[in-house]
Formats: sequence, C-alpha cells, structure tokens
Amino acid sequence: MGKIYDHHWRSTEPPHFPHDRMPGILKKVLDERSSHQKDDAIGASLLEAVSSLASSGLAVYEKPEGGTAPLNSFGILLASSGAGKSFHHGPLTEAISQWCAKTSEQIPETQHQQQAAHRVWRKRVMKIEKDIQQCLANGEATDEIEALLAKTLGQEPLPAVAPALLQEDASMQAVLRDLEHWPVSGWIVDEGMVALNMLRSKDFPTLANLFGGKTVRHSRVGESRKEIKGYLTTLFMVQPGLFKTFYKKRGQELKAGGLDARFLYHVVADEWIGSERPEGAKVGVAHKEYSSRVTDMLDTLHTWTRSGKRDIPSISFGNEAKEELLAIRKVNTKAMAQPEYSYYRDFLAKLTGHIARMAAKNHIFLGREGDIKADLVDNARHICEYHFDVYRFTHDPLDQEPQRVRDAAMLERWMRTGNIPNLKYDEISKIALVLGMTMTNLRGAIGEMFNQNRAFMRKLEGKYLIELLPRPGLLENIVNPRQFSYPSRRKGD
Repeated sequence: MGKIYDHHWRSTEPPHFPHDRMPGILKKVLDERSSHQKDDAIGASLLEAVSSLASSGLAVYEKPEGGTAPLNSFGILLASSGAGKSFHHGPLTEAISQWCAKTSEQIPETQHQQQAAHRVWRKRVMKIEKDIQQCLANGEATDEIEALLAKTLGQEPLPAVAPALLQEDASMQAVLRDLEHWPVSGWIVDEGMVALNMLRSKDFPTLANLFGGKTVRHSRVGESRKEIKGYLTTLFMVQPGLFKTFYKKRGQELKAGGLDARFLYHVVADEWIGSERPEGAKVGVAHKEYSSRVTDMLDTLHTWTRSGKRDIPSISFGNEAKEELLAIRKVNTKAMAQPEYSYYRDFLAKLTGHIARMAAKNHIFLGREGDIKADLVDNARHICEYHFDVYRFTHDPLDQEPQRVRDAAMLERWMRTGNIPNLKYDEISKIALVLGMTMTNLRGAIGEMFNQNRAFMRKLEGKYLIELLPRPGLLENIVNPRQFSYPSRRKGD
C-alpha cells in the first residue's frame, strides 16, 4: 500500500484526442464532422471501430516478435447523455448498415447460386469417392486421391447467410452464433451499458480470445461443440456514471482476466457538452469516399467468404517501422518498472501491441501496398498515448481501496494542492466540515497517512501539528498526466 497515492496524483483535465494524428481519409472524415474535442473523441471512436471491422477479415499482421495478430479493436467511449453519441453513430456506421441491407436483398438469388454450386461440388466429391473405390478394388495406392478429397471437402460452398455485421441488443451467445456463419462482426452500440450488463463472467475470457484471433470453442444446449474462428470489433458507448458503477462491481474481474487492458478508451468531459457546433458536422466529399471504401472492403470480404477462402494474407512491418516499435517497447518496459505505474502495468504491457495493431489496420484501410511504414506507426503511437492517458484518467486505483485509504488520499491532496504543510490537531473539526467528512473518517484518514509514512505528528509550543512528509518520487511527473514520451527519429517531431 505504500505507493497508493502516487497513482492518485494525476491530472483532472480529460485528455484531448490528437485529431491531427488520424491518417488519410480517416482524418478527412473527422475534419468534416468535428470542430471540437467532444466530437473528436466520439467521431474517432466510431472511425476506429468501423475501420477495424472492415479491415479485420482481410488481413492479419506479422508481429515483430513473431506470430500473427488480427486487426480488430475493442473500444469504450465514456460520454454522458446529450453528448451526441447517436448523432455521430448513425452517419459513421451507415455504410455498414446499407451494405447489410443490400446483401440481405440479394440472399434469394445468392441461395440459388449456392445451391447450384453445392450440387456441382457434391458431384465432384462423388466422383473422387468413386475413383477411390476403383483404386481400392485394383489394390492401388490412394494417398494422392485422398488428399484431393480432403482438399475438395474443405471447399464446400457455404450456405447463403445474411451477414449481421452490427450487433445491437445482443448477447455473447448471439455474437458467437453470427460468427459461425460470417468471419467478422461489430458490437458497436450507442447504448453500451446494456451490452456490458449482459456479459457473464465466462464471457470475459471468450472476448479476450476473440481479441487475439484465437479459435473459440462454444457449445449450446442440444448442439455439438463448435469451433469458431472470427474477428469481433466492439465499441461500447457508455455514460461515465453507469460505467463507474459497473466497474466497481466487476472491475477486478475485468482487470484480472486481462480484458480491461485490451480496450481503447475514449472520453468526453461533461463540460465539453453544449460547446460544439452541430451545424458544422456534414456529410461531404470525405464521407462519401470513406463510405465507398468501407463498401468495397465488405464486398471483397463477401466474395472471399462465398468462395470458401480460409487463409487470409498477412502484412509485415518495414525495417524502419520495426525499429520504431522496438524503441516504443523499450520505453514501455522501462515505464512498467516504475512504482508509480504499478496499477497501469497491464495496459502498458499491451500498449506496443495496440500501436502495432492500429498501424497495421490503417495500412489495410487506407489501401496501402507493401510493408507497413513508420509514419503509420508514429501516428498510432500518438493516438495510443492518448488512450493510455484516458485509461489513467478513468481508472483510479483508489476506487478499489478501503474508505480510510480514499479519505487519506483526499486529505493529502487537499493539503498539497492548497500548499498547507501542516494542520493543528485541535482544529480538525473545522477541516472535517471543509472536506465533507465525519470526524471518525477524518481521524481514520490521519491515521492512514501516518501508517503510510505520508505524515507525522509533532508538538510545537504545546500544540500538536500534523505535518506532511515529502512525497516519494518526482511530484511534477506524477501531476503531469503525460509522464513519458516516446523517442522519435524524425526531425521536427
């Protein structure tokens, strides 16, 4: 408990999304829709979710340390009622909704095509089976023809299913059911508290596996166990008060399973609401280009899915991009060793992965060729710094501590910010009124400060004084929310 207050001394100013670090068409769309940090946060959260959903079924990326990872993302937007969540949600997800509606209209025609393709496939299988029987009758080897049969069986035309790319009042079971038939899905909802409250404890590891692109084994009553390989993108848009209540109940569970650190948090401060200009948001040239890009990517995914394509291409980082990711990882690892970051180590451990994933996703969404370049890594690094700041801003370790610890933190903060080096013990009743504490709680807070070596008591001229001890570490680094910066090799950064 000795360092608990080190985490509490952080900025009370909500971080601003780095608008100018959005790359290409994503920035142009945000330029059209936003002239204020409130709309930056909401618009950026939706653009991240939509671009991840559209990209995730088309490629995976090669991690510099080895292995591959998917391009989907998990996000949480914290914004109060009236912030404009629905105002932005509709236009920025419209391309997906329209694509799903158009695809559903084509299902009858597609079903006939699938039935015809399935009959041809079945004839092909029967012919191979007949050839195998002939080989067996003649005492000939069947290894090559069996391999052909296995390959052909894997090419069975899938049933025509209307993709459900945007989940709404869904459950984890419903999401998995859709992923059985379609490789990607988006749980992108402007009333995200409903979705969060429906999550069961056993859903947390399932979500973590989906984030990592792992196969999920799922069984339902009356059905055989199924293996599901799909890419889920989430964005839960939640009111801060409701999320805080949810996190108090299930935060430890969310954090312990590693799921919490997989979310990219966006935040809208209450004081920002009402200061924007709604008439400034428009559906312009950039929006049309963005919608066209989303539609083209979903068309490609649809073609791949109908053809039975199982293996999707992988993309890799160029040498300069790999060097930058390595430098970022070193900084993050160094930060993890610092006591003041102990509560945030789980997010720091995944921060480099967030950056790599975002850079790779933007590479695919922007339609770039070749290896992933360092400029996309640098943009993603700045954006993910913002997400780390928001994570710290919204995750107060003191929320998980006993009341006396929280009271002690409040008392110390009041003294330090007010430049009050000591208190007269015979005046603590007045201090209790100022802080809104009971005398019992204030005495408990003082005792906790003594226990944590944050203060001591001494007698001066017959009066007992409670005096603060110097805080361990560098106070200025703790007060400043941007506690470290990544090295950059580019001039002018």
